[in-house]
Amino acid sequence: MKPFKILSIVGLLIIWLSFNHKQKLKYQDGDIIFQTTGGDIGKGIQMATHSKYNHCGILFYENNKWMVYEAIQPVCKTSLVEFNKRGVGTVKRLNTANFTNDQIQKLKMAFLKFNNKNYDEVYGWSDEKIYCSELVYKMYKNALNIELCMVKTFKDYDLSNPLVKEKLKDKFGKENPMDENIVSPGDLFDSEKLVLVK
Repeated sequence: MKPFKILSIVGLLIIWLSFNHKQKLKYQDGDIIFQTTGGDIGKGIQMATHSKYNHCGILFYENNKWMVYEAIQPVCKTSLVEFNKRGVGTVKRLNTANFTNDQIQKLKMAFLKFNNKNYDEVYGWSDEKIYCSELVYKMYKNALNIELCMVKTFKDYDLSNPLVKEKLKDKFGKENPMDENIVSPGDLFDSEKLVLVK
């Protein structure tokens, strides 16, 4: 192989390793990643909660890459690369976060209770099925006894938009669960306990 080709390959390898190292240092295990996804349901969530964000998950570094623990269908771990294909995320961190290895393991153990469960299309508060912000909230609450935000009910959100009304009717018919406990990605994003990761 010619010296120029060898130098080119080595150079690209150094750039890739450098980027990967910087990316690893940028985030910490337990960081929360927020995302804006498309579709009418996502738009409805944004309108009802007055938030840019309609999806979220928790970051952990595993096997030399960042993974997102998230509630989609089903609840699973997704590589950050695949996660970002749906819309690049914004990351926030607990303002007191310097998690010990024990705390990180507790968060991961809390995930096991929900892993592979079905996504909760009607945003119920039971653990039988689970949605994205519920997963994040309950992992922190169950593992570390940290309540990231106030738990709300459906009636605390703005349900006046025609798209929101349509999606509620599609999901619940006439029996809207106005008193059902719920947390949204926007509630978590606005938490005073979280700071933006730059």
